Amino acid sequence: MPSATSSDLARPEPVLAPTAAPEDYPWVGPAVRSALLLADGVVDLDPAGGVEVPSEELGVPLVDRAAIEQALAAEGAAPLAERTLVLAVGSNQTPRTIARKYARARRSVPVTTPFVRCTVRDLAVGHVPRVAAPGYVPAAPYRAEGERMELVATWFDQEQLAVVDATEPNYHRLRLDAADCPVVLATGQEPDHVDVYASRWGVLARDGVPIPLRHRQQELFDELQGLTGETRLIGDAAEVCGRLAEQPDLVHDLALEHGLVAADRLPRP
Repeated sequence: MPSATSSDLARPEPVLAPTAAPEDYPWVGPAVRSALLLADGVVDLDPAGGVEVPSEELGVPLVDRAAIEQALAAEGAAPLAERTLVLAVGSNQTPRTIARKYARARRSVPVTTPFVRCTVRDLAVGHVPRVAAPGYVPAAPYRAEGERMELVATWFDQEQLAVVDATEPNYHRLRLDAADCPVVLATGQEPDHVDVYASRWGVLARDGVPIPLRHRQQELFDELQGLTGETRLIGDAAEVCGRLAEQPDLVHDLALEHGLVAADRLPRP
């Protein structure tokens, strides 16, 4: 299976940044992808047509780390050794989400950012028991022994990481060692550790068991309405998101009232 080469990194597609509809969160599309965010667009690092095999089962590296290093050098950006590898579980998996966060920062931020798909073990993704400002219920990781997922890990330099940290008020950024959360990158690397944004509020749960990420907010709202009987969660997802944006404590209050919160069981200092 061919991996991306430096010649593949010369054809960026424009970063389209329309307003993201909150009801469509997490905006990742049908599959996670490896990509390179550049000042003039996004370069897809995966082969055309995608890849069905999990990153840890690839016979050869899917993504060429040397090609990424060459592209970073060409852009005058920090090399990988000076970056922090952060595992994304929600919309941060997409270059367009990160590009919007950079654009909203009140200072100049280097744009060049590598995104590499990876296989992650003993981790799963659920929901924060609280809404984000636009009214959607965001994703959050939790420990799940035996689970295997394909996610995206992103290499941020110091300035980029400070910007992303500031956009995550519902989370603590934690460092997970390979012993707690084994990761195999599409570059073939198995990092000693990876950072992740973990919920400050636990995760939504049913009977003490975390509710896995619903890829449509409509599914989650319908589920929560069935568990709580709350009429304000009835209706089209866009309409419900609008209500929740005006009542940001509603989901958290309902979750506490009905016992719908569990610990994420991730190691904290």
